[in-house]
Amino acid sequence: MLFLILLIISFFWGVSNDRDTVYAHPLNNGYSYLNVGLNAVDYELFVPEQSLLGFDVDGNGRVLGNDLNERREQLTSYLREHVRLIQQAEPMRMTLKEMEPAEKDAVSGVTFRMRFETDAPVSGFTIEYGLLFDDVDPLHLNFALIEQGDDLDQAVLDREHRTYAYAALHPAGWGTVLWTYFKLGVLHIWTGYDHLLFLFSLLLAVQRWADAAWIVTAFTAAHSATLILAAVGLLSLPPIGVETAIALSICYVAAENLGMTRPGLRRRLLLTLGFGLIHGVGFAGALEEVGLPRAYFNSSLVSFNVGVEAGQLGVVALLLPAWLKLARTEKARRTVTIAGSLLVLGLAAYWALERVGLIAGR
Repeated sequence: MLFLILLIISFFWGVSNDRDTVYAHPLNNGYSYLNVGLNAVDYELFVPEQSLLGFDVDGNGRVLGNDLNERREQLTSYLREHVRLIQQAEPMRMTLKEMEPAEKDAVSGVTFRMRFETDAPVSGFTIEYGLLFDDVDPLHLNFALIEQGDDLDQAVLDREHRTYAYAALHPAGWGTVLWTYFKLGVLHIWTGYDHLLFLFSLLLAVQRWADAAWIVTAFTAAHSATLILAAVGLLSLPPIGVETAIALSICYVAAENLGMTRPGLRRRLLLTLGFGLIHGVGFAGALEEVGLPRAYFNSSLVSFNVGVEAGQLGVVALLLPAWLKLARTEKARRTVTIAGSLLVLGLAAYWALERVGLIAGR
């Protein structure tokens, strides 16, 4: 028994002092995480640092931020050549979104975040993975996890098994795509607190259903115009400028509600049209993060916008009856308007200062 214990100890002692032979396999494992969307696949790839030493710029044996920045174009070409997703015999378009030093299971490496896009909805694809096998490490392994909604799939890619065919369990058709973008539109207005606050500020000055209908129509027309222009690439503005301008638009409307100026319906409609153009660019920014399938580009864009309007009308239908009931007397209306506008003004001012960097966000 004593001899057996000593033998086991000596074995693990040898393991801990012979990194090149014992750790050759654990240290060269790569990991892929693929998140399948409607018309794109977000691909997060981790590659061990020792497998990327050919991209070491300063020869210090490390692949750090400076190396990544200087070799970005070379790394992009290398990834595009050796990692491909093929759908219906056509390779998806790959964009390298970012890359950064990372660590996985105590192994230093680099995480590459790529996006693969296709004109048609993603119904399945073949992974063609030839990274490192022929030029760096024939023993390289890559463990792939593919996620699509509630569906999960796994694969192991090595020198002898460089491809894996993934088939979507619930492929997206035309109806599914439109319904998904409609829900995205509804969700965006319901979780877009700045847009909701702007709408709330507008409703504080409303005393009749007809006035509310005109204001909502003006807001719809304005943000639909810039949403479409931005989505088709005819309008592009810096995101931080757009977000700051949206916060300031809320400040201005709240200030008007407090009585610093006394706008009539006509002035409020013009104001809504002007500020609505800015909010439309904000909607487009949110849509850009999701992407639009080229095969259903126009219909998906319309579906998203209809979803935004449905969500907006839902908010109006919920808030306006309560507001009109509260505003039956001039005193009550003025009290609620002042209290609500002060709250809105303070919050929107905070957002504006945060977005320009004058105060720190959470």
